[in-house]
Amino acid sequence: MNCKPLLGLAAVAVCSHAAAQITFYEKDHFRGRTFATSEAISNFKRTNFNNEASSVVVERGRWEVCEDPQFQGRCVVLRRGSYDSLSNLGLNNEISSVRPVHGNRQYE
Repeated sequence: MNCKPLLGLAAVAVCSHAAAQITFYEKDHFRGRTFATSEAISNFKRTNFNNEASSVVVERGRWEVCEDPQFQGRCVVLRRGSYDSLSNLGLNNEISSVRPVHGNRQYE
């Protein structure tokens, strides 16, 4: 059996995950479907993950997550770490946009 194609797919999967900086999970405790990004997403409707996130892992940097598209509504900045439930932040199934926070930049 030729395993080279499988190894190539595994390497792509590992590299894709390594590039992600924030990963959202559909259910508490990092379960269910996932959505990962390393870029700003102004509207989660395009990702099929709008108002679906219940837990999150911030792999690098700080990220602003907002209730509404276009970084509107209530927003919270998440630091590097694991958030096993977004209920504690009042954001369970409420996130509709996300963007990285660069340096000490403040958002309105």
